[in-house]
Amino acid sequence: MKNTLIQIIFISVVLSQNTFASIQQNCKHLLLRTSFSLEKKELNNCVKTKKYSTYVKQILNEKQLPLKENHFDTLKVLPKKIGKKFHINEKKAYRKNRKQENKLLQKWWLEKMITTKDPLREKMTLFWHNHFTSSYKKVKQAKLMYNQNQLFRKHALGNFRSLLHDIIKDPAMIIYLDNKYNKKSHPNENLSRELLELFTMGEGNYNEYDVKELARGLSGYSIDKNFEFKFKKRFHDSSGKTFFNTSGYLDADDMIDIILQQKQTSVYIVTKLYKEFVSYTSDKDEILRLAKIFKEDNYELKPLLYEMLTSKHFLSKNNASDMIKSPIELVVGTLRSLNYTEFNKQQALFYTKKMNQELFAPPNVKGWTQGKAWIDSSTFLHRKDFLQKLIRSDKIDYALLDYDTLSDDFLAMTTVIRPHKSKIKYLNKILQSPVYQLK
Repeated sequence: MKNTLIQIIFISVVLSQNTFASIQQNCKHLLLRTSFSLEKKELNNCVKTKKYSTYVKQILNEKQLPLKENHFDTLKVLPKKIGKKFHINEKKAYRKNRKQENKLLQKWWLEKMITTKDPLREKMTLFWHNHFTSSYKKVKQAKLMYNQNQLFRKHALGNFRSLLHDIIKDPAMIIYLDNKYNKKSHPNENLSRELLELFTMGEGNYNEYDVKELARGLSGYSIDKNFEFKFKKRFHDSSGKTFFNTSGYLDADDMIDIILQQKQTSVYIVTKLYKEFVSYTSDKDEILRLAKIFKEDNYELKPLLYEMLTSKHFLSKNNASDMIKSPIELVVGTLRSLNYTEFNKQQALFYTKKMNQELFAPPNVKGWTQGKAWIDSSTFLHRKDFLQKLIRSDKIDYALLDYDTLSDDFLAMTTVIRPHKSKIKYLNKILQSPVYQLK
């Protein structure tokens, strides 16, 4: 009887330890994919919740803070052109001002990512920035890029349908994809083509006639002299159109609704989100399952992300620690993990640019190429250089770091790192490990 009781207690302890280890590992995996880093406080909160799915609901339903940023709303829209009437000194001042505002914009968002209490929202804002691509290098108005960034933040975990309707009226997007030149007499197909190819359906799921009809629907969607959205009725082609077998007097909003009726739209967006959070390799059946949920929920993002983040695919050991941190994730995540909010932001931006991810300046309309493309002989050296420079700082409070759990607190998977009696040198070995580049 006594032996039986001891066995029962032993089995219970083992099961309890295994359950704890499993929850802890799931929480680490979740935080690395949905946050920028492994923050000990959040890891403990997740583990204490005990039920993994409950914590997923918590981070998805984090209360959104007010979007207004008073310290940044002072940005002014600059003149469209600097013509002959401008003195040479005025031209220099104009260019200097524009350059300064772009730097201010980048530093503002980087600071927000480093200090936010809602990292999932910032991760999704970054995701939409890379999905609905625009660049300050063409838009040339920091104020418009800022407004667009706030639009992405507003809809980050909201409704894709609403975001899609708003993005076709976004001044930065209208400038970036030349829709201000789209008139019924001279249609411009840039925005219509990217809406179908990159923003909603993907290549091969529409034809050239669809692109032309959508361009007609988008004609007149423009901006005024103050760079605010304006529907210019005189430039809009109000005649009948046929779009995906629907005929009528369709405008762009009508056509967006037709795009959202297509099965491929939900499949395309889910596939992109799957490759962002779950794996670079898609599972066809799982994509179709999630796409059905997404479409039936009227393109609400929270129910989709809940299903995705609690799925067996997301929690599979095969998908753990097999994705590469983007430059922003590496820089922001490391600074968050070390609670080093005072690190020079301009220097941090210098490194992310060297690693091929400059905020507000994706390389082209397709955005940044993810995954293994982040790493090459040059960018890997810049990654290591950033981490070495960071570790040498005397402003990091090493007293806050637990020596005994240092490796586990920073690495995505259990890895043998030979300890060093110096906590600083031990941490440096951990951060320089190739495993630290993974999430």
